[in-house]
Amino acid sequence: MASPSHASEYPHYDAQVLLNSQPVIVTVIDPSTHKIQFQNQTGLKKFGDITGQTCYDKIAGYPSPCDFCRMSEAMASDTVVSSEVPLPGNQFLLVHWAKASTVDGRTHIVETITDITEYKRTAQALQQSQKMEAVGRLAGGIAHDFNNLMMVVIGHAHRLLQQLATHPAKREIELISQAGLRAAALTKKLLTFSRRQVFEPKELDINASVRDMEDLLQRMIGEHVQMVVVLHPEAGHAMMDPVQFQQILMNLVVNARDAMPDGGLLNIETDRIDLDEQFVRLHPGAMTGSFVKILVQDAGCGMDPETLSHIFEPFFTTKGPDKGTGLGLATVYGILKQSQGYIDVISQPGQGTRFTVYLPRIGQPGAALPVVQTAMAPVAARETILLVEDDDSIRTLMATVLQDQGYQVLVASDGIQALQQLQLHKGLCHLLVTDVIMPRMKSTVLVEGMKVMQPAARILYMSGYAGETLEANGIHENTPFLQKPFLPSTLLEKVQELLKSNK
Repeated sequence: MASPSHASEYPHYDAQVLLNSQPVIVTVIDPSTHKIQFQNQTGLKKFGDITGQTCYDKIAGYPSPCDFCRMSEAMASDTVVSSEVPLPGNQFLLVHWAKASTVDGRTHIVETITDITEYKRTAQALQQSQKMEAVGRLAGGIAHDFNNLMMVVIGHAHRLLQQLATHPAKREIELISQAGLRAAALTKKLLTFSRRQVFEPKELDINASVRDMEDLLQRMIGEHVQMVVVLHPEAGHAMMDPVQFQQILMNLVVNARDAMPDGGLLNIETDRIDLDEQFVRLHPGAMTGSFVKILVQDAGCGMDPETLSHIFEPFFTTKGPDKGTGLGLATVYGILKQSQGYIDVISQPGQGTRFTVYLPRIGQPGAALPVVQTAMAPVAARETILLVEDDDSIRTLMATVLQDQGYQVLVASDGIQALQQLQLHKGLCHLLVTDVIMPRMKSTVLVEGMKVMQPAARILYMSGYAGETLEANGIHENTPFLQKPFLPSTLLEKVQELLKSNK
């Protein structure tokens, strides 16, 4: 049996059918006139019928042969050349110019065009997310060191105020203390941005929380701004620290007010929304699931793309000198990251700004457990406390505060010294007060040794870090803990509380 001919081995393919089946845009161009001679179905859907027209006029909106056009290079080369084409509306195309072909004595250029808008947006969002993560780590490290300095300043100022209650310098000491507390508050915002701030989440009715803040928000924005609040009845509840939710809303509202110095309309809306995989692909950092949506929209000056790319960075601000720290939106960003939420912003110059906050929605509302804070007056004491702190200034301050109350204090700069102190100490040690992050020995190892040598002792942790760093070192929600910087009175109250519960 004769073998089939080469031509009969394969069916006949219609070139136009093949081109129309391609997901990319395919056009055939006359290089002498730049006019399009053919476009496939994908091209028709993207641009409409532009056969017989010039590519630069209809595709990219250029008034003359466009900058990206590399047709002459494609004609002179045996390789495919490509160019990225920016379009109006922040869209992008990737144009591949194929090698020139001659058919029936006429030269043609074939190009394929890929819409890379979604890819570009995803890449830009991922790059921004990585940059924010790096800035967050830097901010958290700075905040930790600054916290230690502020604790020494605030602590000694507090002690001087107690000792010099009638001294002429009392007012100056009060000013030092107040400045230290303001600096500590600034540091707290940095910790929030870096997701290292301690927070106390509870089940929060978002609509009720917004409603409770309406009067306060109206006073903040003034009479020249009209605020319209629309609360969807099924918006739902979220697991959220109430104070931090107030920070989010106040920062966004103040930002909107500042964008409308001559007045305007401010909209606040809530709703329920389910985020799917497509949303997450376009918004790196978001997660799928059910969310409470809070929208804050103004009719103000708006922002250009360059400004938008920086608005969540610490200390970035478009306001004038002495009109903002640049930490408002950075704080919002940090809170939402820590709460497993997400924030999206859309803005154009002269067309206002819309912030959309997404908080993970919880299904069945339940009763939240209140956080009970008991204020205790320091009393004379005789218990023994082992204090472990690697910062000399803080260790000296804390030891002095505890000794002034009558406690016997053993001091150590790290875990190894602390265990040596315990071996030399002949009596009971009632309480270990230790920094979480220390050199030479982890605090978890120190605590294990403490439990062997002094099984009845209580443990109190302290740190300038918080959040993920603490969790990685075994510190959880119910662990006795003090967030630096803290006042001497706060230390004494916590120590008294723990020692009393041990009796």
